[in-house]
Amino acid sequence: MTGDGSGAVGGAGPAEGARAGGVPPPESAVRPAVPPAVPPAAQPAVRPEPGSSSSPAAVHGTEEDLVSVIVPARDAAATLGRQLDALAAQDHTGPWEVVVVDDGSSDATAEVAESRRSALPALRVIREAGSGGVNRARNVGCRHSRGRLLLFCDADDLVTPGWMSALVRALETAPAAGGALERRSLNSAAALAARPPAAVPGLADSFGFLPYPWGANCAVRREVWERLDGFDPAYTYGSDDVEFFWRAQLSGAALVFASAAVVNYQLRDRPSDMARQYFRYGRSHPMLYRRFAAAGMPRSSTAGACREWGRLLLHAGDLLRSGTARARWLVRAALRTGRIAGSLRHRVRYL
Repeated sequence: MTGDGSGAVGGAGPAEGARAGGVPPPESAVRPAVPPAVPPAAQPAVRPEPGSSSSPAAVHGTEEDLVSVIVPARDAAATLGRQLDALAAQDHTGPWEVVVVDDGSSDATAEVAESRRSALPALRVIREAGSGGVNRARNVGCRHSRGRLLLFCDADDLVTPGWMSALVRALETAPAAGGALERRSLNSAAALAARPPAAVPGLADSFGFLPYPWGANCAVRREVWERLDGFDPAYTYGSDDVEFFWRAQLSGAALVFASAAVVNYQLRDRPSDMARQYFRYGRSHPMLYRRFAAAGMPRSSTAGACREWGRLLLHAGDLLRSGTARARWLVRAALRTGRIAGSLRHRVRYL
């Protein structure tokens, strides 16, 4: 799982669990997202990043029926192989390709990807010099892809066999889609306590504004990605997926939920890694608020933040405990601390 993040699973915070995991409802449970009437602020242009090995000229036309799967990867040598094996086992019968973008890894990520060429003949491996963040990697992958439909997954998760075909079906009904995250199969009790699965899966809606899918399991038609000038590379970790799919909806693109597109989602396992990740999620939220407040995103509740800090202080003893209680305390405190840091950095109040 990259900084796919958002909030729910990629940047919204602990409440994000209210919309992920569990047993998916029938495939017909596809819910369109309705954008608010308030027009968005001027959209930031996302251009090819300096130093990137990619450029729009890297793609010489697109193929109408081709599906492109984009996999951003950084230091993912330990997990990328199993994800590529899972992609090789997809039941989709149409033409498709996989584009792995090695975002400046210091390990053997690219070599692991290359080793799967026999199982994935239509595999492209793009190596980037230096890490530019998950959104730059996604844009690089899109520029090097040839498909009309763009699907995204992460290097440390496991797509299920029907994942691709379910998202392709969803994109036949709407220009943007997201699938479900299954959290139990790959994660420890402590990780699940920090980010619990929900009884009913669906699109995340942690901010009380527009729903969004997770970057680890989402898809969009190429024309939408092109119209929006891609993912915003300023969001290097946290809210990276939220920002793009909110812009998509505000531009008029409907977003639907594909319940049969399931990804087995890998959470951080060590409490210190969970805390670091949630700090970065929280730090991105004020940036998101500064960008979308004019479009109707509500400010976070200051009273609610004070109550949360009060609860954290009351239960500070959980830090001395092991396992689930400590993990829960750390991610909640890290998220709130990140929001304070982000508020100071972006000169807005979103606590």
